[in-house]
Amino acid sequence: MSYLTKYAVPRLASVQPGRRGVRVDERVVLNRPAFDGGAHVRTFVEDTSNRKLRRRRLPSPRLKLQINLEFSVDSAELRENSLHKIQTLVAVLERFHIGLAAEAELRALRELV
Repeated sequence: MSYLTKYAVPRLASVQPGRRGVRVDERVVLNRPAFDGGAHVRTFVEDTSNRKLRRRRLPSPRLKLQINLEFSVDSAELRENSLHKIQTLVAVLERFHIGLAAEAELRALRELV
C-alpha cells in the first residue's frame, strides 16, 4: 500500500509528530475541496511504551479507526474524486497499520516478562 502514499493530500488535522503518549492521531478529509461532503477518516493509536503495570495488568492502548465516505462514478470529476478518496484512505490506513503494529509488538514483549 505504501506506493500510494505519494497521492495522499497533506494531513489536514490533528497530527503532531512526537506528541507524548500518541503514535497516530489523525482526522483526514478524503474528498477534494470542491467535492467535500464530509468524507473523512479518523485514526488514533495510543503509545503505551511509557506506561507501567497497574494491579498486575498490562497497559491496553486506546485504538480508534472511524471511516465515513461514499463513492460515485457518475461523471469524470466524481470518478477522479472517488479515486483520490480511496488513495488518501489507503495512505491513512498504512500509517494506522504502522502504529498498531508497533503497539502489538510492544504488547507481545510485555507478555513475555
